[in-house]
Amino acid sequence: MIRRRTLRLARLATPSLGVLLISQLAYAAPRSLSERRAVELAIHDNPSLQASLLDVEQSEAEVDSAEGVFTPTFSADAGYTHTTNPRAGADGSYTFSKSDVWSVGSGLDHRFPWGTSVGFRLEGARTTTSFSGTTGAGTTTPGGALGTLSTESGPVYSLTGRASIVHPLLRGAGRDVNEAPIRTAKLSKTAAERSRDQAASSLLQDVLNGYWELWYQDRAEDIERQARDTAKRQRDEADERIKAGALAPVELLQYETRLAQLDQSVAATEATTKQRAVELSRLIGAEESNEDLQTSAAAVPKNLTLPLSKTEAFRAAEEESPDVKLQEAQLQLARERVVTAGESERARLDVEGYVQGDSAAYREVPPVPDRFVTEPAVSVHVGLVFEMPLSGQTRSADRRAAALAVESARSRLRATRQAVRSQVAAAYVTAETARRRVELAEKTVTVAAKQVEAQKARYEQGSAILLEVQQAEDSLRSAQLSVQRARVDEVKALISLEHLTGQLLQRYGNLVPKKVREAAQRKKLRAVAQIGPL
Repeated sequence: MIRRRTLRLARLATPSLGVLLISQLAYAAPRSLSERRAVELAIHDNPSLQASLLDVEQSEAEVDSAEGVFTPTFSADAGYTHTTNPRAGADGSYTFSKSDVWSVGSGLDHRFPWGTSVGFRLEGARTTTSFSGTTGAGTTTPGGALGTLSTESGPVYSLTGRASIVHPLLRGAGRDVNEAPIRTAKLSKTAAERSRDQAASSLLQDVLNGYWELWYQDRAEDIERQARDTAKRQRDEADERIKAGALAPVELLQYETRLAQLDQSVAATEATTKQRAVELSRLIGAEESNEDLQTSAAAVPKNLTLPLSKTEAFRAAEEESPDVKLQEAQLQLARERVVTAGESERARLDVEGYVQGDSAAYREVPPVPDRFVTEPAVSVHVGLVFEMPLSGQTRSADRRAAALAVESARSRLRATRQAVRSQVAAAYVTAETARRRVELAEKTVTVAAKQVEAQKARYEQGSAILLEVQQAEDSLRSAQLSVQRARVDEVKALISLEHLTGQLLQRYGNLVPKKVREAAQRKKLRAVAQIGPL
């Protein structure tokens, strides 16, 4: 019985164990990525790009907050106040006057973009008063004795309305100053958008460069392994010939040395490949590094087109480069801050005034609003308020700091434009040189392959030594690596040009977030032909 139950449990556990093993093997299997898939993962998971997107969302919220500063403000209040005031007389009297006030009011305040503030307030109150205490000698009782006094009056109902206005003449006057926070918030949003575009384009460049570097390392591994396998096969053949007596045992040492050298080359290449895979894993936003990451591209793209001319590429780079756009936004933001620099330390001169109406009724509420409309007690006030710091040091320092910030931003923009032009020129040289290198390396591969066959034939005939064959094989392997290296360098140069001219965001427009895509399509590139797709 126990044996049957054990067999039954084993049969039930076998499929589950198989599924578990298969899932573990699938998880441990090397992950192969296409270029497009790598870009998709990077855009979706890269934390640096996500931070830039959140910065834009934050800047949009700051714009909404700044625009709300000119929204009317409603206020309401209610309260109760009890007041007692003592009074002492020369005749020895000591009395208290008391009041109890219940009040409720509401108001509406608004500040206009040119600096004027207006306010309206309406308040109603219910007031009762009482008077109590001791009177002086001879005032109330016969014989001049002290007496007590207690009287009450009310309630009195009252209504007060006030319209007030404050208009600045110096500090805080004008639209330029009062709307500066809105303009600054909008420029900060533009700067955040430019930073986001720059981060997205730079990320695309890094991912594509990392992808094709990993692709090159995969090809380099294949070439190194083929050379190692060839050397191993030659070593085994030499060993068989030694056993057959056709070759001296000492000859085997050359084959062993050759095989050991190629094993070292394979190990070094594999280590570099793992490093490239780890770096690409980081760029695509993987939580854990994957040393077994592989590329699925069969070959690098061919027949890639360059911009029509360097002059047009330079113009496009200066107009559309994400780096240049970011610095332009920073310069505009610095210029805007000059407008309000030192404004808080400026002298203040305000014109203020109000008109107030009051009405009241004794123990009756209905007459109060009627009297407020028909016969209010009107009060009027007009005045000036002046305020000035005794030192202008802070204001002067703030204005100078803002002016220096503009000069600094202008210098950074000029440096960025120079760097972009230099990078465009360097990318052109790299692309043209790499294309020429591909042609020369392919010719070298053809010649080196023939040379290997010729040296092998001579070695078999006894007219060449083994070292000459190995040198020919090294030349062939080096030429094969040079072909792949030149192709990848050409692709990377074109990727750099696409980044510098703003083309990467357009080429992957259907993969990047909508807001980034709209920013990339805001202007049409006129000077640069479409590069790619890769």
